[in-house]
Amino acid sequence: MKFGGGSFGRFDSPDDLWRDAAQADLNTLSSCPFPLYAPTAPLLPSPALTEWQITNGALVKVVLSHGEPMTADGPWLQVANADAGAGTMEYGLADIVEDERDRLFSHAGIDESPGAAGDALAGLAVESQMRLPVDGVPVEALLRREGPIWAARLRAPDGRVVLTVTGRGVDPDRVALRVVHDLEPYAVGRQALLNALLVRRRRLDEGRRAGQPGGAPAARSASESESVQGPADPPLNLAAHRQLVDYCVAHALRVEAAVREHRVPRLPRRDAGRHGDLWEAAVRQQMRLAGEDHDEANESVTALVNHMVSLSEAADWFPDSPEGRAALEESIRFTAFESEVRSAPAQRAWLRDWHRLDLPGIAATPGSARSPEEARLLHELRVQSRAAWLDLWRTWHDAPPRR
Repeated sequence: MKFGGGSFGRFDSPDDLWRDAAQADLNTLSSCPFPLYAPTAPLLPSPALTEWQITNGALVKVVLSHGEPMTADGPWLQVANADAGAGTMEYGLADIVEDERDRLFSHAGIDESPGAAGDALAGLAVESQMRLPVDGVPVEALLRREGPIWAARLRAPDGRVVLTVTGRGVDPDRVALRVVHDLEPYAVGRQALLNALLVRRRRLDEGRRAGQPGGAPAARSASESESVQGPADPPLNLAAHRQLVDYCVAHALRVEAAVREHRVPRLPRRDAGRHGDLWEAAVRQQMRLAGEDHDEANESVTALVNHMVSLSEAADWFPDSPEGRAALEESIRFTAFESEVRSAPAQRAWLRDWHRLDLPGIAATPGSARSPEEARLLHELRVQSRAAWLDLWRTWHDAPPRR
């Protein structure tokens, strides 16, 4: 492999930072213990180093790409080179295809999420065997096609590298791979790709600030001109708490289902950034409703969210039942107003467990060395504390509501 050297000297142009960053990438890749492969056919422009992974101080994965990264039609090819001896877990090809959809949304804002079109594409998913030339040697590969996107996985002829190829707008039968001996174009291409993504992000931010996608700043209204402190406070209610809890519980249940099915947990693509917005809105409402400062309100909201997520994992009736909805309302009111709701014993038990109030001094110093006996005792006490909390919720659930 060629890792640069003489071609990267001192420069006086504005490109100095690019070249310094590219040289740093080449220095990282110089320690790669396995050969790196990239597409040799078809001939596509814009080579780029898109990703690498270091585990325990060693490079275990390097991803190289060619083509148009910002369009749904491509052409685009990406080759993930993984050290076969590193034991890195490789996800299934269905997840690799979904990763490509995530990448396009992140890079270009094009959403290929399931819906009417997505379901149709999923129905066209086909897996088969193919032969993909690697350094001129046809190698057996598993291929998955989903509409315009496909992914293939194979081992290089010497067995040292697991190759995962992703493409869109390119027929897999036209693809061939080769060992890369000159990584400099990929390192420089990485900086060009990062710059293009930065420019796009800035344009989006400017458009949001202007209130128009890509347009000039909108004229400020009279009501906006009256307030230089930012947007007016929303109406005083519990909606922000509900929206945050609903979002976090739904996400936790999605993650649990994905792990059960050996899939990669994912957020809906349009939800990027939504978690932080919902969280801050709930914290600000908590500050107003409970008279807490920001740190106190954040702690209260954190305890509430974790309480409801834990309940969703432990009780099959939460959140999608009349009792589940009542439990949510009581928990929010207890958090915001310290209301003496019917579930107050369970609420207090959760807070005692959350803040470790019922545990002895061995739990008061996180990270401190504990004897095996202390660790076992601490675990048993935590299990008992959680069991007592859940028993109180069962009692609440089974008892008739007050009239």
